[in-house]
Amino acid sequence: MKKLLIVALAILMASCVTNQNSNEGPTSEVRHMSSGSSRVPTSASDLSGSYLGEGYYPNRASGLNRPAIRVYLDKSKDENDTYYGAIVEYDHLMLMALPYLSANNAPALNKVFGYLDKISTRISAYKFVPGSQTGTYTLHNLTVIKDKIVPSREVAMTLILNLNNNSEDKFAGAFIRGNVDGDIYFPDANAPSEGFFSDVRKIMALTQYKLARAVYKLGNLSSTWRENNAGLEGSYLSEYGRRTDGVLELYNENGKSKAKFIRTNKTKARDFTNPKSAMIAGDYIVSEPIPKMYILKPVVPQHNQSNAEMGGRIGLFLDVFDASAPEAGGHMVTELAFTSPNDPEDFMMYYQHPEHLKNVGVEPRKK
Repeated sequence: MKKLLIVALAILMASCVTNQNSNEGPTSEVRHMSSGSSRVPTSASDLSGSYLGEGYYPNRASGLNRPAIRVYLDKSKDENDTYYGAIVEYDHLMLMALPYLSANNAPALNKVFGYLDKISTRISAYKFVPGSQTGTYTLHNLTVIKDKIVPSREVAMTLILNLNNNSEDKFAGAFIRGNVDGDIYFPDANAPSEGFFSDVRKIMALTQYKLARAVYKLGNLSSTWRENNAGLEGSYLSEYGRRTDGVLELYNENGKSKAKFIRTNKTKARDFTNPKSAMIAGDYIVSEPIPKMYILKPVVPQHNQSNAEMGGRIGLFLDVFDASAPEAGGHMVTELAFTSPNDPEDFMMYYQHPEHLKNVGVEPRKK
């Protein structure tokens, strides 16, 4: 999360005058597709990657209340034209700016602004299966059954690609239908940016999608769903920037990936991304039933609160603001989220120590 939201601060004054009553709806093209059109989109050869969209939710339809959505996809190695993926809803970007910038530039100010503990409001994992029409995919919730991750039979949502898409962005004009809140629409990521300051009307209609797109573009950032490898072992924090409070340690022991959760007395429960994280403690073996998706098995299989809470969760390494590119500073800090199959808002998130230090009884990484 290097340089995260420096651009956001630059347009803070513009956002302060955003017209929150603006109710700019989907384009006519989006309304046409959402009304039950019989158009059949064409399929792309490989959709693996990440895509930025926005939620057209009737109860959050205006201005900065309209959420930005990120979809991550990874092609199945065993099933043709099938994907596993995650859907992440961003928290308000402006709320992240001051805690993040304080942690990186003036740590003492975190006592005033607080630490960053929330960069997303919803995270969920799905299997994307080819639909009955070309270019459509049905989304199925994923659940943990013993040592496997299993898709539900029921269709949670449907992804529909755009028939007329001529962009290099494979999701341009696509949308996801069936979300209880409304449609998720994906503008063309390669469309020319008109700029925030050159058009007063667009500033007044600022949305989280437009703000996120500007942050990613001007900060040379990407967003990456990562695999658990040596670079992701080490300490994870209760909040971004709170470097003295490592509450999770990832390490390798005798060829096995392991996780050690450490109960803290430094961070209050309400200051975690999820208050439930405060009571988690214990040692776990980490397995990967599906590439990039992880589950935990307790080293000591006893009935306790931590094992009951973590047993059904799916772990995802999501570098939501990936600054690993040299032009962005080359600094990568990944977030580890544990999703709940039953509730996208009930996820836990841990923040990798920026120096990847280890703080419990395992050997520190050689530099």
